[in-house]
Amino acid sequence: MNLRKGGLALVAALAIGGVTVTGALAQSVFTWTPKPVALAPYKHPNKPRTTIADVRARIPRPKQTKTWHEQVVSDKHLQASWVQMAVGDQSPAMFISDTRAAFIVWEGSIEFTVGSQAPFTATKGSMVQVPARTQFQMKNVGPVPSLHFEVFTADAKITYPQAAATLPKPQKGMTWALTRQDPGEEALGTGNVTTRNFTTDPAAFQFVVAPGLFLNAIRGSARDCNMQPPTALGHRHINYGEFWFIMEGQIQYNIEGLPGFVSEAGDIVYVPAGRWHSAANYCPGFDTRIAINPFPTGTHNWPPTASQPNPPMPPLSGRGWLD
Repeated sequence: MNLRKGGLALVAALAIGGVTVTGALAQSVFTWTPKPVALAPYKHPNKPRTTIADVRARIPRPKQTKTWHEQVVSDKHLQASWVQMAVGDQSPAMFISDTRAAFIVWEGSIEFTVGSQAPFTATKGSMVQVPARTQFQMKNVGPVPSLHFEVFTADAKITYPQAAATLPKPQKGMTWALTRQDPGEEALGTGNVTTRNFTTDPAAFQFVVAPGLFLNAIRGSARDCNMQPPTALGHRHINYGEFWFIMEGQIQYNIEGLPGFVSEAGDIVYVPAGRWHSAANYCPGFDTRIAINPFPTGTHNWPPTASQPNPPMPPLSGRGWLD
């Protein structure tokens, strides 16, 4: 978040809640947090900004109308890919053993069958989530190849129903065994819904709030087309990377170690754990980014304020509690 815009939002929120800014700062907790001496690197396939054009350029010409998967995010917590399905193609029926997944449809029409719900067709801007142990399947029901973005946890395990006609080759060192799945489908949880179409119902909202996966639509608008100053550090996360799906408009990013840049609708923006990052709406009109990370209540570490300057670091002694 832009510190200037974030500050205005904080003032408004505190006014509504009846808490003064001074009182809020007094409630802040300052901690000594680990910070990489060298910037956390970008490891393949992660990039600061990945456009759909970038992804399509990797697909060989003979496969451009066929079904393909192209991973664009992979870290210790989450994995995400762009997936095209050829006309009439479908995924196998499957389950996710212990975690849930989320999907954003960007092109075409995809029929989703999720658990005992009636099948529904998702089009551009539709967001879909599938809880653990819930059978689901996707099918391209449109006249052109479909394109969607999908997010799974890094340790997601796919299982297949007993009635599956075929099974994929198991991972190295594994085989398939028939078991009885228990307990039943994971409950969606308070505030979660199976699907929502952002295009027809644009707003700011939390879409997935679950252990291991958080999708949060952040919507706003800018007064101008000015870039954030380099001094707008934003915040950092010490335990996890974060990425954003740009749903509409433009978002301007400051990421530590990189020049500021502007992202467009359909872009994926990624920041590794430990790097300062700040996002701001760019140019008049609505801008929306879907923030995606593994922790619904993850910690935001902000730089000290002008009223609380950075004090000298205490002397180093002994080992850390978990070292």
